[in-house]
Amino acid sequence: MVFNSFGFIFIFMPLLLAGYNLLLHFGYRRLAILFITAMSAVLYGMFNYKYLVIIGISMAVTYLFSYIIEKKSGDSSKSISIEKESGGSFKSISIEKESSGSSNSISIKKKVSPLIPAVAVLFHVAVLGYFKYTGFLVDNINSIFKTDYTFTAFLLPVGISFYTFSQIAFVIDRYRGEIPHYDFLSYAFYILYFPKIMQGPIAFPKEIIDQTRDIESLRFDADRFGRGIILFIIGLAKKVLLADTIALIVTYTYSQAYYLDTLCVIVAGIATALNIYFDFSGYCDMADGISQMLGITLPQNFNSPFKASTVQELWQRWHMTLSRFLTKYIYFPLGGSRKGAARTIINILIIFFISGLWHGAGWTYVVWGLVNGILVIFDHFHKHKLLPVKIRQVLTFLFFSFSVIIFQASDLTTAGVMIGKLSFFTYPGFLYRTAANLTLSETYVLEEAVQLFAPNMLNIYYFVLMMIVIAFSLFLMTRQNAREIAAKTTFKTWQIVALSVLACLSILSLSNVQTFVYFTF
Repeated sequence: MVFNSFGFIFIFMPLLLAGYNLLLHFGYRRLAILFITAMSAVLYGMFNYKYLVIIGISMAVTYLFSYIIEKKSGDSSKSISIEKESGGSFKSISIEKESSGSSNSISIKKKVSPLIPAVAVLFHVAVLGYFKYTGFLVDNINSIFKTDYTFTAFLLPVGISFYTFSQIAFVIDRYRGEIPHYDFLSYAFYILYFPKIMQGPIAFPKEIIDQTRDIESLRFDADRFGRGIILFIIGLAKKVLLADTIALIVTYTYSQAYYLDTLCVIVAGIATALNIYFDFSGYCDMADGISQMLGITLPQNFNSPFKASTVQELWQRWHMTLSRFLTKYIYFPLGGSRKGAARTIINILIIFFISGLWHGAGWTYVVWGLVNGILVIFDHFHKHKLLPVKIRQVLTFLFFSFSVIIFQASDLTTAGVMIGKLSFFTYPGFLYRTAANLTLSETYVLEEAVQLFAPNMLNIYYFVLMMIVIAFSLFLMTRQNAREIAAKTTFKTWQIVALSVLACLSILSLSNVQTFVYFTF
């Protein structure tokens, strides 16, 4: 069950909010957390009950390694008692098995072998690799060695890339001593929490679990609840009114990749960038809104990325939790930018190679990641401030839009054909055919009127409609983002009316439920 569905909005969410707040009202904090965890498991299992088996095994292994780390570090804990003479010199130093309780005691824990977290991380990478990348690997082996091996994974669990990274974060943070060995309910809540399990954000354990410790912070708060509703409505509108509409252009252009003209390729690139943004950020806004209703704050995943004036800044604003995960657990351990220009370049390329591969099992994703890595490297070493900020913002958006042609294309050959059309201008008139796919229920009456009274103007009508949709979407990129709107809303009458109208329009568009782009990742 997805967020943009009648079942979720009118059945699942009301039941969840009612049961959760009722338990908190009577002071049952742990039961409330258990209730959300159980409901999250039910929601996730509704996609396919087998997903629960896979994630259950994954969770059991992670928690076992957390327990091993706790035993290895805790059982050999010793204390050093230091006694001083009145003059300040040391009188004696004694080492005991348990802490003496003295204020002069220093607790020392045995260093855990790095092999323990390494095995846990390799396990999760192997599970992810089996379900997501084995087919890709077999296809490449067949291509290189002219063999005919076959492999078909029986399923690809929804959100496996997201919860795998959450599991890895948990194991590494436990090894580093940044988090304790939480009770199993707290750990299960962190992994299964439904607003983030299927499509992120990739939250760190501490920032989610620690919020559930204080019952007062979780109790119903009308102002916070209202702002959560605002976030959910905006996110829903992004998905069903904008992303799903623009997807009509995207789907058609890539299905006709070899026949497109130059203007159509430009439209395809811009539409793809807008489609992915509204789809993914819409989900994150809805997840954020639901969490605020529950008294929990998720880390921000988008911060107006198309306002960035460099590609490097864009990736600091786009999918922020993935960027910080890769930075914390891979880029910094590799040395970051501390070991010279050559190592910095290599480290950045490694990060973007992994980012590309994380998005999908295909060379298009890998090349897309590396292209963005190269652009980030250029930004890292060249501070180009000669051009005005607005021009740099436009150029950054265009660079990203052309890069996602590689991301969206079915293969590198198709991507190459489309990008190649940008190098020489062609115009066989395919733009009108592209625009004609933008048939919307909201404009049905207007479309019928044009067909009836001015049939010769129908192509112009479709073209103008497409330009309005794209122009309006680009305009929204320059305005406040959903978090800013929710934070600044004062709940005036006109604001409530506007949000109500937006909610009604969005709900009326739910008849054709479309899954989210990042579900496949």
